[in-house]
Amino acid sequence: MKIILAGDGEVGFYLAKLLEEEYQDITLIDTQQDKLEHVEKELGIATILGDSTSYKVLIEAGIAHADLLIAVTSNESVNITTCLIGKKLGAKYTIARINNMEYLIDKKTLDLKKLGIDDLISPESLACREIKHILKSPVLTETFDIHEGMLNIKGMFIDHNSPLINKTLGEATRDFPEKNFIIAAIRRGNGTIIPKGDTIFKKGDHIYFVTTRVDADCVFQFTGNQNYEIKNVLVVGGSRTGKYIALKLSEQYNIKLIDKSLEKCNYLAKNIPQVHIVCGDGTDIKLLETEKIYDYDAIISVTGNSETNIFTCLIAKEFGVKKTIALVENIGLFDYSHRLGIDTLINKKLAASNFIFRKIHKSVTFSHLYGVNAEILELSVKKNSKASKRPISELGFPEGAVISGIIRNGQGYLAHGDLQLQDNDKVLIFSLPDNSKLVKSFFN
Repeated sequence: MKIILAGDGEVGFYLAKLLEEEYQDITLIDTQQDKLEHVEKELGIATILGDSTSYKVLIEAGIAHADLLIAVTSNESVNITTCLIGKKLGAKYTIARINNMEYLIDKKTLDLKKLGIDDLISPESLACREIKHILKSPVLTETFDIHEGMLNIKGMFIDHNSPLINKTLGEATRDFPEKNFIIAAIRRGNGTIIPKGDTIFKKGDHIYFVTTRVDADCVFQFTGNQNYEIKNVLVVGGSRTGKYIALKLSEQYNIKLIDKSLEKCNYLAKNIPQVHIVCGDGTDIKLLETEKIYDYDAIISVTGNSETNIFTCLIAKEFGVKKTIALVENIGLFDYSHRLGIDTLINKKLAASNFIFRKIHKSVTFSHLYGVNAEILELSVKKNSKASKRPISELGFPEGAVISGIIRNGQGYLAHGDLQLQDNDKVLIFSLPDNSKLVKSFFN
């Protein structure tokens, strides 16, 4: 597959990093030489200095033979124009990153797909989708579906009251014989553990479960964490992201939005009248007390400053807000933020990169668990491979990797040891990075 990427911002770089592990023919276009030099050094892929809206630059990149053109610059107009020109010059499939929600919401007026853009990606809408999933089960830190919900991955902290503390995985599962989940990974401090039977649970462990659609709620009983209902939500930050989140969440929750800018507040009051708008600083404790922050079930801080979002959520925790969600664009702050006690972290650019990658990749390797140093692999069982027609317990699978679920004939199954893999099964695996090549050898 020949892939052309336009844009070497964080979305472009992270996406290129994901893609270059599987595909060799990747070309990245950007207007800044220093960024391209960094990509060449870190990833070793081909780069072209130039404007991706120039047909000469696209031709130089090999657009006539491109299977995929992805435009993810920070400029929406550039992305749309790049895809429109690229399609005319021969690109088979085009994906554009957009900011204007009109293109997603109102396709009757203008459907860009008819003009040559096959797919649209909005980091804001993806962030909102993540938040909506989390608020449905707020005790979770993360949740997302595999194969349209046939399997589900859930993240959850062990709190100080959990019956799991100081038990081994083997002991805990013996007390829970239903076996309607798989524990695929544990994040402890800065490290990632692929658990075994003798792994001991510790207070503060961040556990990742794989469940089927039918048994999705069983993990609450296992950990002893009590789920609760969200009714009142405070959004801090009236940017494009904040506006979209407030608008979408107002369909289900009581929403109040705080922003510093009087001009922005006036605009929001006119455009989302169903949301209560307050002009002020979301880190101002007196303002938060005046607005009765202690009455809110959740706070979502999405200002343009990661540190402000973290600080706002910490203040909310002090006032007893149960669920805190912070938009953190600086990935280096993820571990620090979790250790401080913030429940859920959102990164729009990583969400967009992973979404695009999962959309185009058939044999999926994707990394979407913030702060977890493990790959999530989706591999197909090939005929006559080591994994074919053998029970999982007899595979001799390497330590530091675990088969957690399979998709067979459109149905999701948990990967318990006595389950026998069949040809063409799609297998979901959590693996520490050093094991990924060995893991893949079982399925080739």
